Amino acid sequence: MNIYLEIILRTLFTIIVLLILTKIDGAKQISQLSFFDYVIGITAGSVAAVMCVEPDLPLWASAISLAMFMLSGALFSFLSQKSILCRRFLEGNPIFVIAKGEILYKGLKKARFSVNDLMRELRSQGYFDITEINYAILETNGNVSVMPKALARPATNEDEGNEVQDDSVRADVIIDGKILKGNLKAFGKNEQWLTTTLHTQGIAHIKDVALASLDSDDNLSAYLKNDTEVARSVFQ
Repeated sequence: MNIYLEIILRTLFTIIVLLILTKIDGAKQISQLSFFDYVIGITAGSVAAVMCVEPDLPLWASAISLAMFMLSGALFSFLSQKSILCRRFLEGNPIFVIAKGEILYKGLKKARFSVNDLMRELRSQGYFDITEINYAILETNGNVSVMPKALARPATNEDEGNEVQDDSVRADVIIDGKILKGNLKAFGKNEQWLTTTLHTQGIAHIKDVALASLDSDDNLSAYLKNDTEVARSVFQ
């Protein structure tokens, strides 16, 4: 077979395989990729390039290797959804780097983040004065989430005529029907308190809760699992 024709056919085959595997793996933005997803993406791209231009390598061998890398990403995403332990192992935990306006050097050290790195991330979000920040959290994808102090955030209709107060920090205590015991304990609460509070909100079973978060004022916000699917025609 002509070498150029073979490269064209191999490239078309690779594109089709990548399209199918990407659909299986699911759609994620760059900012949503974990470190492992990032490594898989780079490796899969290298394997795909070899599939296109290396005529001495059988297509089926490259396709198997590519499928294993891509499907492993889908598998680990599935495990992260089903198991909190897997999620923590694969993705890590968010880390507080500023709390109540103070820089937490222990958090920075744990995240291997310098003060310069922190200030750069804050400036990219429009915060040039660290005294405006109440809390800052380094997310598992490397982004920094900021909760500004009350006087530094944009005013809302609820603020009009009222004394503006700083928001209290919130922590997730239930995700996908599973209790995050460490977060619950950090707020001085136990499972009995959580169950009782949910009952007062009309929620009988923890397994029915998609997400529940608790703030330092003991306000619990719970959201039930909703299996309703939006009609496809809305976005066609």
